[in-house]
Amino acid sequence: MLFVETGKFLLALLLLLGGIRGVSGGLQKLAGGKFHGLLESSVSTPLKGFCVGLVATAVLQSSSLVTVMVVGFINGSLMTLAQGLGVVIGANLGTTITSQLFSFETGFLIMPLIVAGTALYFLEILAGRPLGGKVLLGVAAVLCGLRLLAFTLEPLAGTAAFHHLFAFSRGGLWRGIITGTMAAAIIQSSSVTIGMVILMVREGYLGFQEALAIVVGADLGTCLTAMLASIGTISPARKVAYGHLFFNLTSILLVILFWKPFLRAAEITSSDIARQLANSHALYNLLGAVVFLPLVDKYAIILQNIGGWQKGRGARRKKVGI
Repeated sequence: MLFVETGKFLLALLLLLGGIRGVSGGLQKLAGGKFHGLLESSVSTPLKGFCVGLVATAVLQSSSLVTVMVVGFINGSLMTLAQGLGVVIGANLGTTITSQLFSFETGFLIMPLIVAGTALYFLEILAGRPLGGKVLLGVAAVLCGLRLLAFTLEPLAGTAAFHHLFAFSRGGLWRGIITGTMAAAIIQSSSVTIGMVILMVREGYLGFQEALAIVVGADLGTCLTAMLASIGTISPARKVAYGHLFFNLTSILLVILFWKPFLRAAEITSSDIARQLANSHALYNLLGAVVFLPLVDKYAIILQNIGGWQKGRGARRKKVGI
């Protein structure tokens, strides 16, 4: 019985992850590469880059994809480090759109999306060009994954592994953050991780505080994708990946410093606990953007000087024979 329920749980995760990636890939084909052009031509200032990152992530439903694209553009000298940091900060806020969608009851949309998506997909085959069928089918897969996840959570909640995992996350704020970071790094999607947490909160398996800590940690976990993508690239491309990591770490520290007021602010945004969690995710990322965006140019200089300081230190050591 446990084997069957675990299989259903893994299938739900595959539907969630595959659906989000299907939406992302379908939109890229539908746009015909326009997102790449948008990123190249519309990031002349960090504020414009922030807006582009916000919109691109909200549409593509993947902050990791946008961040990896930024690493590639900087590596190709098509974007400066400051511009790239602006896009990355916008991408972090844009990914909160997904958590907002997860917090609503949307199961009734599954069949209409499947019917419309299938019809458009066959029209795509006849027309020889993308019409959005894969996008609708991807959204339907995400909603199916959420529904299946809801059915499998109850039997799995009684297992020892489930109890150990969430007993660890309930052990304190940092433990919840570590749980979210590890989950998002393994699944390679903060959206899927946050969607699962929102569902668990709605079903009563997690309290609001530990769920919020996991959500905050999930944003940090997705930094791994950009870090991996930056391996072997030029220095500014690597530094935007590190900048992404330091941005999320600083945002986490800010939230921890004001944890109690932050909880109260999130709780007054809605009477529904799932909506509170989605709203707190948006507030957390908005707080980080408000603090960092006016300082992007200085932040870029600091990141650039770190490399220069290391080279200078190495040269001094060589000079004195160290």
